[in-house]
Amino acid sequence: MGYQWRSSVILGFGLVVAALAVAQEPPAIPTSEEVVRRACDAAGGLKAFTDLGIVGLATRSEEVSQEGSITTTLQNNYFLAPGPIPGRYENPDKKVVAGDDGSGGWAVINEKPDTRLSTARIVKRQLTTSLFPTLLPFSLTWDGVEVQEVKAAQLKGHPVWQLTVSVPRMFFSTPQIATTWTILIDSTSFAVVRAESPFTDLGKGVTADGMRFTWREPVEVKDVTFYKEQKLTGLDEAGVEKTHSRVDRLQYHVIPISEAKKLFANPIPLELRPKPPAMQPPHPPATQPNG
Repeated sequence: MGYQWRSSVILGFGLVVAALAVAQEPPAIPTSEEVVRRACDAAGGLKAFTDLGIVGLATRSEEVSQEGSITTTLQNNYFLAPGPIPGRYENPDKKVVAGDDGSGGWAVINEKPDTRLSTARIVKRQLTTSLFPTLLPFSLTWDGVEVQEVKAAQLKGHPVWQLTVSVPRMFFSTPQIATTWTILIDSTSFAVVRAESPFTDLGKGVTADGMRFTWREPVEVKDVTFYKEQKLTGLDEAGVEKTHSRVDRLQYHVIPISEAKKLFANPIPLELRPKPPAMQPPHPPATQPNG
């Protein structure tokens, strides 16, 4: 009887230890597709985001330079979800309005058409630069964005999924923004908690701070979660935070889809739009004199 009792105790203890071991095993690392899907679901779902249609985003930014000077700027962005184009941005301080309906970018500066050929390509990159961090995690589904690796990590003692994300070389409006980012996603809630691009060194003394993005004050727009505040902190070459920072105060509003043509279509008359240089006919090969 005593032997049976001891055997039961030992068996029970063994089961408890096995259960604890199973409970303490780290969760399986999700695939890149799964972590992006679950992050989008945590923010309301990709379908709900796309169903918003046209979204207007008003931004008031206050930037503090490394030397301590403060600059305030205003900017309006509009995009057809999931973005970045069709899209439009307005900078009232610089008197710039630019857009891209998917057929190529256009811009009006000081009420005059921008005649540079490069504008057709640059507007999309400018919209991408402005919207990519703000629209995380949904912007992880954009063309050209690739999640190369997912691994377990910690942020201030809290478990997160660390994503290594790459984008094409001409994705952003300037090569000073790195094409490899690190995105941290809460491993329990799947909310995006931080995004970083590293310090860049383009050579010949051309460098640019890295960027660390964080967000505060969630707000729902038709069941989709955005944030009222986005903070950008500069990073040095070692990834250490600098005093250079920017705080964006964000306001969102949904615009009727009937406004799409007015917002995104090129308003510049055809005869005033930039034209590529005319193709020159090939020159015939030089003839050798008969000798």
